[in-house]
This record gives sequence, structure tokens and C-alpha cells, in this order.
Amino acid sequence: MLKPGGGVDPILVCVLNLLLGGAGYLVLGQKAKGITAIVACAILLLPPSCGTLSGVVAAFSAIDGYMQAEVLQNGKAIGQWTWFRDHK
Repeated sequence: MLKPGGGVDPILVCVLNLLLGGAGYLVLGQKAKGITAIVACAILLLPPSCGTLSGVVAAFSAIDGYMQAEVLQNGKAIGQWTWFRDHK
């Protein structure tokens, strides 16, 4: 579980995930999730998808990262592999 901190800006996490395919997760402390997203984006840049699926992964990561950062700002903890609003 990652403890709430309140110091991570959701917009920063969103932009990092969108542009760098998962780097925002690293800022949040979700290291394994971030590395997985970065590797997935890099692999999906290759043919046959030529970046199309990489963009989908980046958009998915941007939305999820924004929601994860909001949860931390609201004082709740998140897990290493927590997605969207599924917080236990």
C-alpha cells in the first residue's frame, strides 16, 4: 500500500503518463505498474501497430494515473496495482 501524501499533482501524473507512457506511475510510487506501462508502450510502437496501440495504453495510463493521484490527495492509500477507483 502506498500511503496518502497529498503532494502529487494529478495533472502532472496525467501528462507524464500520456507523454512518457507510464512515467507518472513512478512519481506516484507504483514502480512495477509504471515500468510495465513504459515497456508496453515501447513494444507497441513497433509494427504492426506502429504506435496506435501505444497511444491507447498511454491514454488509459493517463486517466488511471490522474485518478490514482486524486485518491492520494484525498487522504486514501493506493496499492501497487490499484486501477482507477478500485481501492481496497
